[in-house]
Amino acid sequence: MLIEQIQPASSDSRVASRGLVTALALIALCLPSLLFVWLNRDVPHFGILQDDGIYLIDGKALAEGSGYRILSLPSQPNDTRYPPLYPLYLSLAWSLIPSYPSNLPLALMLSWFCLPIVLGLTYVWCRRHQFPVPVAWVVVALFSLNPYVLFFVSNLGSEILFMAFLLGAILIAERDHQLGWQGPLFAGFLAGAAYLTRTAGIALLPAAIAYFCWKKHPRAALFFAIGMSPAIAGWTLWSRLHAAPGHDIVTLCYTNYLGYYLTNVGRDNIAHILRRNLSGLLEAMGSLVFPQMMQGWLAKLILWPLAAAMILGCIRMVKQGYGVLYSLFAGISLAMLLVWHYQPNQRFILPLAPLLLAGFCFEMAHLAQLFRGASTGSHRSKRVAARALAFSLVTVLTVGLVLQICMDVGVVPKLAREDRANSQMYRSIYDWIAQNLPSDANILWQDDTALYLATGHHSASYVVSPREFEATGGDSGEAARFRNIEAYAREQHLGYILLAKIGLRHNQEVLRAAAANPNLETVHEEAGGILYRVR
Repeated sequence: MLIEQIQPASSDSRVASRGLVTALALIALCLPSLLFVWLNRDVPHFGILQDDGIYLIDGKALAEGSGYRILSLPSQPNDTRYPPLYPLYLSLAWSLIPSYPSNLPLALMLSWFCLPIVLGLTYVWCRRHQFPVPVAWVVVALFSLNPYVLFFVSNLGSEILFMAFLLGAILIAERDHQLGWQGPLFAGFLAGAAYLTRTAGIALLPAAIAYFCWKKHPRAALFFAIGMSPAIAGWTLWSRLHAAPGHDIVTLCYTNYLGYYLTNVGRDNIAHILRRNLSGLLEAMGSLVFPQMMQGWLAKLILWPLAAAMILGCIRMVKQGYGVLYSLFAGISLAMLLVWHYQPNQRFILPLAPLLLAGFCFEMAHLAQLFRGASTGSHRSKRVAARALAFSLVTVLTVGLVLQICMDVGVVPKLAREDRANSQMYRSIYDWIAQNLPSDANILWQDDTALYLATGHHSASYVVSPREFEATGGDSGEAARFRNIEAYAREQHLGYILLAKIGLRHNQEVLRAAAANPNLETVHEEAGGILYRVR
């Protein structure tokens, strides 16, 4: 009797011990990003992505009771492009600290708090699908310590919150046989929350329906759709009822996903977009293992095979019955990205990173078995070829690991320091603008959201659609596009133009073109930039 009582207690103790070790390991994996975020809580990159500024401005509008509007634009239209859940989350920072930039650290920490949830859900997802414990930790570690993840969690972006809802919905949906109709309904509710964080979450609806039909659970598919549909219908209806009336390029870009998409994608360029986006997707996927620190064919030669390994590994997983729902979502998401008007980068595929890294681990384990079998075979040529391929693969992975470490400890922190120095110079100009320009002065500036939050002056960036960007020479055609910038400014009711003399926005040819433009009058100049008045 005593032994029977001791055995369950011992088993419970082991379970508790494993749980404690798991929690401590997850905390340890969170610490590097937490340290980096804390050291850069002033968000030195703020405004560079533009989306981050729009999110914070939307949060300001919600906190102040001004509706769901892009307050920075001269017309202050409703934001019918970005769904409201992430800005609503950021509105907590405005409610607690209603002044910019004092509330930036709180907004950033609120955003970072989603990362530990994502790491925990990723580990649970891996173990749910019977990944060996070491493989599960490799997937979690590769994601948590990835330099691109480090960059994005140190900015205000909706990707990590989206991933928390996405993984939560997937984990609950996969337990439909245990939870009856309540599980699929709640999973659909979480999927709706994911959609209200990023509209890319729409891919969860067909993915879940296909998954439940494959599992022969049509009732579960119905209840999932019932749970997700209110979010889709509600946001779609609100967006249509509150759509901005204008159809100019700024209104389309800032408020109308579909309208802007149709402006940039047509029968004449869809084949080009497919080729461009396929290349971008493969490079972005491969860079999760081997950072994209090079361009051209050398980058493709390394990154494309790594991406192919991820895809093959995911297919291998699905054939074994693992990760089916996540893979279906990924397949639909990648299909959407293939025809998207912007070339996909690491940010676009971030929600798919845990699955892609898991697929990569699966494929590496499969290749290791093949190499082991071939290297011990009787044919000398096969042994030599297997060892040569294995050596090449190990070399690429080792170099990739070294580059990731270099980016984590060198490149990304250096980028933060440079952006901090630039933003300080920009804020000096913002201070001058706030003190000297009329309150109704509207300004053309690429970091328009940061300028508005710092000065209260309405602003807009110079929007060049992807179609026009490529047709006018890409980056090399920037100066030519700026030669008639005053016409664009007048059309958008912008009386002033600010041009950068430092940082990513700096282009010496653009500055020369502006200086030679008789329709622009210099108003103020500092080390950070030059402010012009449109004559």
